[in-house]
Amino acid sequence: MNQELLDLIRSTGYLSDADHLTDQQRYDLLTRSFWRRAAALGYNIPLLKRKLWKAAGRPEEALIGMLPEARIQKAVRVASKEKDPKKRIKETAASIALLYQRGQRDIQSSISRNLENPDRMRAETQSTRRILLANAASWLGVAVPGLYLAGSQVSSLQGPHAAAAKALAIQELNRFKEVDATIGRHVEEVIGEAEKRRAKAQLSHAAVDYTGLRGRVIGHKTIDGKDLSLADYVRMVAVTAARNFWNQGTENGIMGRGNDLALISREVRANSCQACRRWAGKIVSVRGKTPGYPLWEDAIAQGVTHPHCIHYLVPVEYEGST
Repeated sequence: MNQELLDLIRSTGYLSDADHLTDQQRYDLLTRSFWRRAAALGYNIPLLKRKLWKAAGRPEEALIGMLPEARIQKAVRVASKEKDPKKRIKETAASIALLYQRGQRDIQSSISRNLENPDRMRAETQSTRRILLANAASWLGVAVPGLYLAGSQVSSLQGPHAAAAKALAIQELNRFKEVDATIGRHVEEVIGEAEKRRAKAQLSHAAVDYTGLRGRVIGHKTIDGKDLSLADYVRMVAVTAARNFWNQGTENGIMGRGNDLALISREVRANSCQACRRWAGKIVSVRGKTPGYPLWEDAIAQGVTHPHCIHYLVPVEYEGST
């Protein structure tokens, strides 16, 4: 169990010394917000609910012994049966993408039922946005660093590794903040358009036509003018962020061990871009210390780590790789 989950449990009052609380009352202190945040930490919620129900009223020491570890922690601390980094990256990304998919439905519902009540629409969607951004911050601070740790092959995130993972988390959180700002603009555009249609209907003595205002929630507008839904865009952002943590950890781990070479994963799909086709399966020099091998930074410059690209680094360690 990680420390953040224990702190989260403590904050609810579940571990309070108050003798008047029944086990049921303690369990009821674990609100929907608590379960959402626990899910963002990577925990199996049905299993966690059973454990916390059984642990209600017991001492903290007993609780610590009963609670499970998050999936990402198990993957880092124990030799996992699943060795494929690609699958690990996708699974980690899926946890936050699912929360945003649910958030998109909540925002769509808020828009649909409040087209004639803009203040309520703002309040409800802002509440959902705050929850989503908090989930993203928790995901970047807890679940995704496990990928850095696995990629780097160090025992714990300390010193330069901790600083690198923290800097990357801050950088990636900015992308989620941009998503949040886009949602806010989308809501305001809907409110403005609804207001114009109400005025037009009032002047023409006709019913208000809200057609098209109940559609998907925009998460990103591309340079060429395409609108990506919130769920679709966050899925791409999450995969990209998870892959970045893995690759940064691998790169820093290689340098920390005094090595230099890495293999770019080999997979190529029918829709793979030319850069990925060109570099997939190649061995590259991370530090530029091994003559005869292309530089990893050149692969990046040519677009290998474009958004949603799943290519990851694998250390190539032998005596001549320094």
